Amino acid sequence: MIPVSRSVICFLILPCILLLLLGACATSPLPETSIEKRFILDEETVLTEEQADLSCSYFYFLWAIHAENNKQFSEAQEAYEKALICDPDSRYVLHKLPILLIKMGKYKGAAQWLRKIIADNPDDITNRLLLAHLDVRNNEMEEAAQLYREVIRLNPDDESVLLRLGVLYSRQNRPSDAEKTFKQALARNPESLFAHLYLARLAVQTGNLDTAAAWYEKALTLHWSADLALELAEFYGVLKKYDRVEGLYRTVLDKTPDDEQASLGLVHTLLLLDQEEAALKELQRLRELSKNPLQIDMITSRLFLRSGKLDKAAKILEPIVNRDESPEAAYMLAVIRYEEKAFEQALDVLQKIPPDSKVFQDSISLHIRILMEKKLVGQAVALLKQVLAEEGGNTPALYGLLASLYMELGQLQEGYAILQEALEIYPNNEQLYFEYGLLLEQEGKQQQAIISMEKVLELQPNHAEALNYIGYTWADNNMNLEKALEYIQQSIALKPGNGYIRDSLGWVYFRLGQLDKASREILEALKLEPNDPHIYEHLGEIYRAQGKESEALKAYQKAEELFVDQSKKLRMQEKINELQGK
Repeated sequence: MIPVSRSVICFLILPCILLLLLGACATSPLPETSIEKRFILDEETVLTEEQADLSCSYFYFLWAIHAENNKQFSEAQEAYEKALICDPDSRYVLHKLPILLIKMGKYKGAAQWLRKIIADNPDDITNRLLLAHLDVRNNEMEEAAQLYREVIRLNPDDESVLLRLGVLYSRQNRPSDAEKTFKQALARNPESLFAHLYLARLAVQTGNLDTAAAWYEKALTLHWSADLALELAEFYGVLKKYDRVEGLYRTVLDKTPDDEQASLGLVHTLLLLDQEEAALKELQRLRELSKNPLQIDMITSRLFLRSGKLDKAAKILEPIVNRDESPEAAYMLAVIRYEEKAFEQALDVLQKIPPDSKVFQDSISLHIRILMEKKLVGQAVALLKQVLAEEGGNTPALYGLLASLYMELGQLQEGYAILQEALEIYPNNEQLYFEYGLLLEQEGKQQQAIISMEKVLELQPNHAEALNYIGYTWADNNMNLEKALEYIQQSIALKPGNGYIRDSLGWVYFRLGQLDKASREILEALKLEPNDPHIYEHLGEIYRAQGKESEALKAYQKAEELFVDQSKKLRMQEKINELQGK
């Protein structure tokens, strides 16, 4: 390359600047060669700190601005970098380049430039804050905290930076540092909304709920807003202080009557306070204001269902279903018709639910339940096979349901076949392994069933039913009792309202000889499942072991009454006869 004198470069650059300002030169691409190759300068053109080429730098700066405005970010980056070769100390370019890199997603490159700028300009607050933001984004929390501390040293009265540092400390799980920093911000501005708010949230985070309430209330007094009132209502809702929650929601609605979040929050609170009529009244008011009356109708119908007013719920749902506006409404109406034993009407409504709906699987399950109650087991099986054959219909839950039907019919081989087919499609579905284990149990293959249930726990360690199955099976066989107790306790922690798991807990206590605990758990199980004969049988066994023969006799008699299977009835009668001395 033939060297070009500096004066010639400037001569060539200046006209192009004019053309650029007039719109020319706009489409000319930058050379593809690297910066190093493009600028091979002789001794006469070497740029030093004392000899920056301002016209050259300005030319590439303008080029970069133009490219950036046209979203040509790579071209803009190259132009900015060339501008810095011409003038390494250009404040304008040094400010623009990191922001461009952030736009391009080159966060580490932006951070490197910002660190260089800060090193050269120790009092630069703006770029320190930008670098701190990048450090937080890159999860470099301590680096960000150090930058905020440096900014506070440079400007001790900056409340906003103190708040940022406090939030960062709370994210680092440094509550005492966060509290100290927020209080420093509060000392600079005693009426700071965010200092009060962050102190309240920090107190929630550390479990100091009374302190949190005080900070929240002070914040609301100083700076009332609907958003803050709603956050405070949610906080008091967790504390179950529903009277205060109701008051907050009503205050918001007094100021903004069409605030749907506040209105729906009030409805929920009124339900928790057992004020259903007031909740319905609020829903009716909201419906008149809402831009989405369908949502309000759905909530109202659920409320009627909750209170057992099926006819009123149906009256709301029927026009929605007739207009095909909501598959969920169709499902709810079908459930109502099912509860009313109007099976044909329920089936007609279920036909309106499309396969791509979120409630489609639930609708199929309800359809199957209706067919089973009508003793149309063959139709139920045919329906499931049809759905599974359709594109998008072969879900694990429906395969499991079909397997359950085969178990119901005693067609165990068909059940195995359908589950094996399902496991080929869904090899890591824990529920399919659970159904497979139940099938093995029904065939009397307990050891294989336990292996299948252990596979369930391998895929989902918190599968309550699998934990219960293994624990109960061990207890029933009087083996691995300590491990069985651990499994069942874990299961009941997951589903404390399950009567069958509670029965398992009572039974394992019985096997361990802890009879008082056993009877207490079995009685709790009967509160949850008052018509289960197996639980009554277990209660009889426990009373018998305690020497309470009259109570045991009553429990056996109740079990015999509830059992349908004749062999089980006979077993109970034999125990009754033993107690009666026959």
